[in-house]
Amino acid sequence: MMPAEKSCILAEELGHYHTTYGDILDQTDICNRKQELRARMWAYDRQIGLLGIIRCFEAGCQSQSEMAEFLDVTEEFLKEALERYRQKYGICASVDQYIVYFEPSLAVARIDEP
Repeated sequence: MMPAEKSCILAEELGHYHTTYGDILDQTDICNRKQELRARMWAYDRQIGLLGIIRCFEAGCQSQSEMAEFLDVTEEFLKEALERYRQKYGICASVDQYIVYFEPSLAVARIDEP
């Protein structure tokens, strides 16, 4: 197993430790599914987050594979995180002097103050 895979698995397990309670193995239960999503979102935020996406932009990453390598996560983990962020934030989200666009495709823009 590659270090990036281990990192993603560990982050999700820590997400469970910090956000879930009880036995959530039965994913037919909506409460358990919500707890699973909460743990995954915790992991996405710790491993990537909006600031991580901005750091990738600043580092000149041109593709999701470059972003995944830069952030030391798997491409699958990154793709899942970006989809969850799109669901959470919609078209875009602003952070400090940046706007992160999720639609129509991933892009980051720096807002220069006049």
